[in-house]
Amino acid sequence: TTITITTALSPTTTPAPPPPLPNSSVIRGNNRYGTSNGSSIPTTSEVAQTLNVKPIDPNATAAKWKRAFKLHKRLLPILHSLDSCRPADSSLNLACLWWKALGGNDVDSPVYDGGLSYDLLPRGFRYLIGSRRVNRRFYPRLHHANVELRTAFLDRAISNIISSLDDEDNDRASKTSKTKVRLVSLGAGYDVRSVKFLERGLVDLAVELDLPQVVEAKEKLLGPKRLLRRRPALSNLKMPDLLAADFNDVEAVKVILRDVLTSTNGIGGEKTTEGDDDIDSSCCKWHTIFIFEGVMIYLDEGVPSSLLNVTSSVLKECNLSGSLCFADRLENVPEGDFELGKEELKRNGWHLKTWLPKPGLARHMGYASLSMLN
Repeated sequence: TTITITTALSPTTTPAPPPPLPNSSVIRGNNRYGTSNGSSIPTTSEVAQTLNVKPIDPNATAAKWKRAFKLHKRLLPILHSLDSCRPADSSLNLACLWWKALGGNDVDSPVYDGGLSYDLLPRGFRYLIGSRRVNRRFYPRLHHANVELRTAFLDRAISNIISSLDDEDNDRASKTSKTKVRLVSLGAGYDVRSVKFLERGLVDLAVELDLPQVVEAKEKLLGPKRLLRRRPALSNLKMPDLLAADFNDVEAVKVILRDVLTSTNGIGGEKTTEGDDDIDSSCCKWHTIFIFEGVMIYLDEGVPSSLLNVTSSVLKECNLSGSLCFADRLENVPEGDFELGKEELKRNGWHLKTWLPKPGLARHMGYASLSMLN
């Protein structure tokens, strides 16, 4: 099913007339998105309303978006100039780290994380986004709000999958049939979703694949020099397993994923960590949730579709159940057409359940279940 975009009803009182708009021809996306423009991609305001996220500035011109992006890009070297971890920047990973911290600090946002993302930022300069008055000046509600849409959708989709699994377990008479949940993120960057869901006890295991330099940097960010120093209680938590991978090498990724799935699904009684009895799943079954967020747009032609096929095929090889959550750009789906998205996923072993396109490069958001059809 497709998420329905709803429109808020007007209040009974007559609102004050809106301020005059800039020339509509220069408002970013004004003549491109929404049903009024014949587009299969809704406007950012419509998507924000569906996800209960504060809307992006609807009057922002293309020039304002460009200025904001350039300012943040110029600030990044300064913001990390005294950073002892000095995380590598790759495919906007550093920019997204700050953008996600802005959303994670907003108590009125569905992506509020209690400052978890904020605690990955370098000391001193991180206070730049700790103050609402300051961050509005340097970070108008544009790029970080767009990323917030992705985060809100993915968090909701994953939570819904977990809830449905819990409901299925409650319907079973045997306690031994409890389903364990494993998150596998392909290209997570410096996102803290895995830590967040582990900390809340919603998942049992988390694995992240990314470029070697990103994995090395994230190990430092999640370790005693940064996150564990600020949140020592997380020392008792089994943190995400971080694995280096080149996504353009599809066969190598398949080997890694097969190893991830078979090391925790009870085959041969193997365990991810020696002595970690909680990970032994010889008496349990596992459900794997694959996550793609803003990574396909950087891959070679044909690779995104191949990775979708790999994720479904390794699940079937290992006789495991699984789901797919994505906020990315699928191949062979130029705009936001539901049928094209459904067909692309079907070709690669997935059955599309939810579809919510949005403006931007990572324009396709959705959730799919593993297709039992060969």
